Amino acid sequence: MALEVKRKRVEVDLILDQEKAERISQLGEQLARAAASHVTEGANAAAKRIAKQIDELREEVSGQIVHLTLEALPLSQWRQVLEANTTTTKDGRAAQRLEDITADALRLMIRKSVPETPVEDIAAIIPELSDGQLSPVWYAIQNLNARMIDPKDYLGQASRIIRGSSGN
Repeated sequence: MALEVKRKRVEVDLILDQEKAERISQLGEQLARAAASHVTEGANAAAKRIAKQIDELREEVSGQIVHLTLEALPLSQWRQVLEANTTTTKDGRAAQRLEDITADALRLMIRKSVPETPVEDIAAIIPELSDGQLSPVWYAIQNLNARMIDPKDYLGQASRIIRGSSGN
């Protein structure tokens, strides 16, 4: 039987307008707090108001968003990206430039962009982004490539629960 590896994909938005990206992020935090603080049934007026503001901002920036579909890299490629962007400081510590890692990783990870945009164009603007604009893309890259996944314990626990055994 031929083995086939399926790598995870995620979608992430790259918002090119820094001010609006930051405002959406702030409103998103307010929305999370408002939704969490109103646990009773029925409408949460504050959450609805904030959600409407976010939706209005989304419309305003719709032409300034690049929707990216990213696919996790094989370990060997992820390691090459990290090694190519790691230097040693004078005191012997490793140093990495987040924007360089992001640009190089995107060159290998982008499977689709809407609107269709050349990968090199996307990689070229990475150094121009603010931390707030870059963060969602960086976290997506990290979650796809640097997250430890070992489902063995969970599979065993699920089997014990299904069989009605505590495993002791």
